[in-house]
Amino acid sequence: MAVSDKRRSTLLATVGILVALVATNTAAWFVLRGARIDVTEEKLYTISPGVNELIRSLPEPVKLDFYWTREQGADLPSVRAYAQRVQEFLEEIAGSSGGMLDLRVIDPEPFSETEDMARAAGIAPKTLDTTGRVLMFGLAVRGPTDKVESIPFLDPAQEAFLEYEIARRILSVGRDKKSVVAVLSTIPEEKPFNPRNPMAQGGKNILFQQLDLLYDVKRLDKTKPEIPPDATALVVIQPRMLSEDALKTIDAWAVSGKPLVIFADPWCEADPEARNMDFGSTGAGTTYDLGPLLAQWGVNIDKENAVADLGYATRIMYRTQGGQVMEMSHPAWLSMRKEALNAEDPVTAPLAQMNLKGAGAIVKSPAATTTVEPVISSTKDVQMIQTLKLGFFGEVDRLVRDFKSLGTPVAIAVRIKGEIESAYPTATGDGAAPTRAKGNANILLVADADMVMDDTTWLSVDPQSGEAKQIADNGLFVFNALEQATGDRMLSGLKSRGRYQRPFDRVEQLRKDAESRYLVEEQQLEDEIKKSEMRINELQRERGGAGAGVDASGMLVLTPEQVEELKKLESTQIDARKKLREVQRSLRADIEKTGTALMVLNVVAWPLVVAFIATMWISVRYSRQRGGAKS
Repeated sequence: MAVSDKRRSTLLATVGILVALVATNTAAWFVLRGARIDVTEEKLYTISPGVNELIRSLPEPVKLDFYWTREQGADLPSVRAYAQRVQEFLEEIAGSSGGMLDLRVIDPEPFSETEDMARAAGIAPKTLDTTGRVLMFGLAVRGPTDKVESIPFLDPAQEAFLEYEIARRILSVGRDKKSVVAVLSTIPEEKPFNPRNPMAQGGKNILFQQLDLLYDVKRLDKTKPEIPPDATALVVIQPRMLSEDALKTIDAWAVSGKPLVIFADPWCEADPEARNMDFGSTGAGTTYDLGPLLAQWGVNIDKENAVADLGYATRIMYRTQGGQVMEMSHPAWLSMRKEALNAEDPVTAPLAQMNLKGAGAIVKSPAATTTVEPVISSTKDVQMIQTLKLGFFGEVDRLVRDFKSLGTPVAIAVRIKGEIESAYPTATGDGAAPTRAKGNANILLVADADMVMDDTTWLSVDPQSGEAKQIADNGLFVFNALEQATGDRMLSGLKSRGRYQRPFDRVEQLRKDAESRYLVEEQQLEDEIKKSEMRINELQRERGGAGAGVDASGMLVLTPEQVEELKKLESTQIDARKKLREVQRSLRADIEKTGTALMVLNVVAWPLVVAFIATMWISVRYSRQRGGAKS
């Protein structure tokens, strides 16, 4: 009877627990419906402090119209799930805005007034199939003056940038006055004609379009620049061929202590002048020229060398000189992950990734009196390579094969602070020696300019439609820097919402190590093949030498010794080519083997370990319970 009573008590306790769970869940649904806990590593679903600050600063309410054709998107699982996340995010920021954001969720059914309203607001319809089904999935942000900024289509691939894109549009329509930003750029804002892609869309680069939306941008003449007195920040992009007046203007601004952001690239491929110098080739770059200014600020960027970093190398498709098309890590095209970005700097702390090309290294001068703080840094697995090796005759496989690590990280972007002197002395007019103005530097220096341009690093642009998709946080870096510089700080607290696809770091490292070994072996075998071919050609030329005869047709023949040597060379050549193919297969096999091992470890081994531990725990508890029951 004791055992039966115990079972009855256990059953009743189990039923009671289930009832309590259902009741708790039901109560939580009503009481804690809006509460969420974000347990993702990068807090992907937590609203940035910058959004709350932005909303509180709005002078008048802003309307958010979220357009989503539910019926048309019902059979698109990825889009439907993303639409749910977007709606939840919009409801969250609207709910915490204290009435400053008015959210409407609108279903623009086909051939309805709401569909016409969506089109008028700039929402782009997407044709789903040949039957004419149309999907609308976008956001229109309307300010108090009826100014409208739209996201024509909310692409799930752009989820990492959702918060930034929404906040930027709220700021654009809700801000009553824009900050004045002066820009001195030697790179044209308009996209140049690309002879390699005549169908590519022209127009202004995306970064400059966004600058115009957020700021009152004043373009400066590079010969005689005049900075408006109400300007709050100065941006200089790839300074080259500047007049002395322009250099003096930059110098005076720096000495004044006002915010200065400079992109100075030792190898700028985005500069159209580079193509002109190389007769239309894209394999060229221009270098910056700031005269005496960098030395005066206590830093230097080597104009003849660029940073190569195997730790942050970008994967590309490349054809080797041997004709092999393979995926390879380009050591000078850098995908700078979060570890490369200064977590203490307000500009880079919120970011997840930045992409750079042919960037330089910023070195502090031994005699510098300024403070130089790295903002973007390489890994220890870094090497400085000549910029000419990145040009038209550059070979990616040779860069990897000849790589020799410095073993020390280098800085690619820095903050320069502390007292500086003007690089240009000023005459006093009373016969005394010229004096130099002094001030405290407030400079953000970046040794790359490609990062701000379209079709190079941070945007993937469809050549047919011109639609741009963000693939990195380069644009957010620029706007964070400007928001901090102008003092508004409305966007500087925003962050990228992280990466939703995570690479296998161990596999990537093994891939890079295998590539290095493969390329060395490949070069050795190719050298053997070339030597064999050269010796065979020499033997062919020696046909007319001593010991050679003439056959019945009058053709020269080789001596028996030459024939034997030729056979050996051909055999060596065949063996070398066979080894080369084997090395190539080994590379793929090593990578696949590692990937399979990790998959088995994560998918099979660890679950079995957990299951074994759970089984042992249950067995021990059951044994103890049985022992207690018998006693």
